[in-house]
This record gives sequence, structure tokens and C-alpha cells, in this order.
Amino acid sequence: MKIHDLQERRTKLVAECRSLISASHDAGKIDLDDEARKKFDANEAEIRKLDEQIARESRLAEMERQSEAAETLNGGTPDFDRECRAPGLFLDAIAASAGIAGRDTGRVLEVSAELQKRTGRTAQGVMIPESIFRQQEQRVVLSSTTGAGAIGTEHKADQLIDPLRAASVVNALGATTLSGLVGNCSIPAIDTGFTAAWIAENGALSADDWDINARTLSSKHVGALTEFSRNMVLQSDPSVDAMATRDGARALASALDAAALVGGGSNEPSGILDTITPGTFATPTWSEGLELISSIATANALTGRLGWAGHPQVTKKLRSTVRVGSTDSRFIMEDPNSLYGFPYFDTTALVGGGSPADRAIVFGDFSSLVIGTWSGVDILANPYESTAYSKGNIQVRALMSADIVIRHNESFAGANDMNTA
Repeated sequence: MKIHDLQERRTKLVAECRSLISASHDAGKIDLDDEARKKFDANEAEIRKLDEQIARESRLAEMERQSEAAETLNGGTPDFDRECRAPGLFLDAIAASAGIAGRDTGRVLEVSAELQKRTGRTAQGVMIPESIFRQQEQRVVLSSTTGAGAIGTEHKADQLIDPLRAASVVNALGATTLSGLVGNCSIPAIDTGFTAAWIAENGALSADDWDINARTLSSKHVGALTEFSRNMVLQSDPSVDAMATRDGARALASALDAAALVGGGSNEPSGILDTITPGTFATPTWSEGLELISSIATANALTGRLGWAGHPQVTKKLRSTVRVGSTDSRFIMEDPNSLYGFPYFDTTALVGGGSPADRAIVFGDFSSLVIGTWSGVDILANPYESTAYSKGNIQVRALMSADIVIRHNESFAGANDMNTA
């Protein structure tokens, strides 16, 4: 029953109770007779049940109202979400930005307009949701052909070959992602909290002030510039759309991964190795790896989404180095997906420092790594760029706003000095 039906029923029952009392008084009775009392008690019991139902329905209505408001604020409407997941948006955006006829670009222009309205950001080209890039998860294989050469006269959609890129690992390790940000995002952090102490009888506690700071995400920009053939943009085969989107996803993901794990380069956010003071894992030895884990445990940070990321040459070194002495048959890493009992992923983003053979490794709680993104991906196509124009191709720029912060530096340990020669 709806709230107003419940309220009407309650009003009727209250009126019946009042009538029973009035009838008893009119008859000169001090109290209700047995039959009237039974009726009154039954009505009173039902009124209490109705009050519970009304309160419950009112709370539910308020929760639904708040849920609808949250959906509106976050831009989460079913029809719009469905359009954002539709295939072909990436190449549609290129065609719309370049003014190429032959693709239906009405949908992507509507999506772009809605994204700009919701985020308050004006695109230089055509804006598409960055979520479409997160849908691409396939591994990649090597290709020496250009975008134009990938589309042959006899089109084989299932034979398209992607370029090799560094694997994206921070999301797999559990990094915290904040999307759809508007303006700078400040995350409060209690760097120093309460300190407990034992005191003598009638003794006084010493006051400790909280040290409350903030980790701020501010918009920085990462992008890619490439060239597409006109034929590729005009292809209607979903496999071509998927390939283009997948490659764009990997380009942006590789850049974000490198910034998150290392960072600190020109115009880059500060990543893990750029933020912490790296330890040593140079030799490497079993005890050096344990020392990295111990440094986090000592800081009370050995919790959350714990895992390792290392360069592939680090993986090779650890899998070929014995734990103790030359006669030990056990290697430091025996499972390629696990190290010291924690998940392990390798990536070429961790090149390390020092000599060319030095490579890096990182361990910690990756949920403490926060990646923030603003609005969507701005796609701007330029069919008149001199080199592309002479070939009938299109120069395409994809630009994305993002930033990276670490909640607690103590949550990570790493080394960039492993000699893998």
C-alpha cells in the first residue's frame, strides 16, 4: 500500500476509536463495555502497525529520493549509460571531429554534449567517456604495420594485430580510482592521531594534537597523438572499432601506469618511487625482500590490497636466484604470479635507475594509490595536418585529465637498483 492509503486507513481507525469513547460518554458510562473495549484495542493495535508501515515507507521513499539525486549528480541515467557503452564511439568521435561523412555521428555528438554539460568542461574536439577505454582488457601482439596498413583490401576483421605496450598493472593490484571529478579533489588524511599511554593513580595524560592534512588531486593532462587512415575511420566492422579503442586504452593506461609506479617526470604526477625513499634489492637476496615487507609492517601499514609490481627482468632475476647459498634448490620467486606470498605483476614501466641494467620493484597496499580522472577523453581530429593530408589520412589527438596521489607513503616500499645484467 502507498503512504497516503496507509494514512487514510489510520485516520479512519482513529475516528472509530473516538466514536467509541464518545458513544460510551453519551450513554453515561465511565468506561467502555467489553465489546467496545475489544473494538478499541483491536483498532489501537492496527494503528500501531500502520505507524510502523508509514515510518518504513517514509524512510524508503527518502532513500529512493536520495538515490535518484545521487544518480543525477553522478550522471548515471540508464539511457545515457547504455549509449556510453555502445560500440564505435571512438571512431565515431574521430569522424565527427574531422567532418568525415560516411559514419553516423549523431549519437557520439549527443554523448559529447551531455558529458560537457554534466562536467562543466568544454571539449576542443568531441568528448567521449573514459569508461569505454576501461572495457578493453585483451593481451597484445606485435605488429610492424601502420594504421593504414592494418586495413587490407580483403578485410579480415578477426586478424587485426595490435601494437605491444607495457601491461597495465596498478588497476589489477587494486588501485583506488575516482572518476568524473569536477575541480580539485581534496582527500583528508590523519597523519598523526591519538596516542594512548599508561598513567599512575591520579596521573595526568599528555595531550597529543591531531595532524590532519590533505592529499589533493589536481587536473593534469595526458594524451596521445597518432594517425589514422581514412579507410580505417570509415570501416563499420565492430572489430575495427574495438581495435582502435583498445589501442587508445592501452596508450593512456601505459602512461598512467608509468606515472603511478614511477612518476615525477616533466608535467607528470608524483608516483610511488618518486614519492617514497627507495630501499635496496640490488643483489638480490631473500632477506632484502623481507626487509621491504618489514618496513611497511613496522609502519603499521601492512594491510589492504597488498601486492608487488616489478620489471620483467626483475622477474627473471628473482626466478633464477636461490634463496640461501648456492646449494639451495628453492628460488626467491617460484611462482611467476606470487612473491613472498603476495600477488605479483610485471611491467616494463619499472625501468629503475642507475646503470642501464638496473631495474625496479615496488611492494605495498595499492588501495592507498589513488588515481583521479576528470570528465572524459577529448578527441580532436585534424585531416589538414600537412603529413597526414598528403596521404589522405587523419591526425588524431586523444587528451585526458588525470592525477595521482598516495594516501600514506608508509604503505609502499621499493627499490630501483636491482642489477639484472
